[in-house]
Amino acid sequence: MFMSKMSRIFPEGEGPVWRLFFVGLGVFVIAIMIGLWLSLNPNVLQNKYEAYQPIDDGYRVRVEVGGTLFSIPAHYTRSAQTRSQKVQSFVELHALLPDLKPYSRELDKEFLRIDAASPLVIITLRASERPLPERRIFEDVLSPFISGAGQVRDDGLQLFRFQPASPYASKELFRALPVGPRTKRLAPPLFICDSVDTPKPTCESSYDLGRTAQASYSFKRAYLSDWETIDSGIRDMIRSFRAAARAR
Repeated sequence: MFMSKMSRIFPEGEGPVWRLFFVGLGVFVIAIMIGLWLSLNPNVLQNKYEAYQPIDDGYRVRVEVGGTLFSIPAHYTRSAQTRSQKVQSFVELHALLPDLKPYSRELDKEFLRIDAASPLVIITLRASERPLPERRIFEDVLSPFISGAGQVRDDGLQLFRFQPASPYASKELFRALPVGPRTKRLAPPLFICDSVDTPKPTCESSYDLGRTAQASYSFKRAYLSDWETIDSGIRDMIRSFRAAARAR
């Protein structure tokens, strides 16, 4: 009966036309269903956009974080968002230790490693209002939670253990004892590391980028003895990103 009514609407010989009507109706219904699903899951597209999406290309990405400009080779970036938005509150980068190699297809498996010996280092550039210098962080923020005196190690680090009831109970603090210029000795890097009995222990460190931005980085504790090479390499790399942005 329905087909006979449709045949009155669409004359004989125009069968393909009424088929197009049903195709269009089906597409319309599917579009409504997709729109409804996206409205109930608003973060789906954004999460995909912010997800891990490395790129094997060294073209420069200009981005501003906390009022600081950077010109970053794209193969150091971890997401499409970093490569498409000029102003961001934070940017996540990656490289491989020991020489801070950027992403390439040949090294894809190395960038996906999460084991205790993974050479991956994650670098974050973040907007931060008036961050504290390393000396103030040690004296004002961390020292109240330290238990006992620090133990000087052969690799130029001083080890401090935290009190069992502190927020850092499962971690250890390492303060660098650098030699050289006074400015370097007054701002020794600090590393907060997972204890050695933690699965896949990681170390983290951070430092100021002026008054409105901060850089931080994390790597596996297995590389802690190379702290000086890692710290100076990352600082030099970020300094070069800033210089490249000013040069243009």
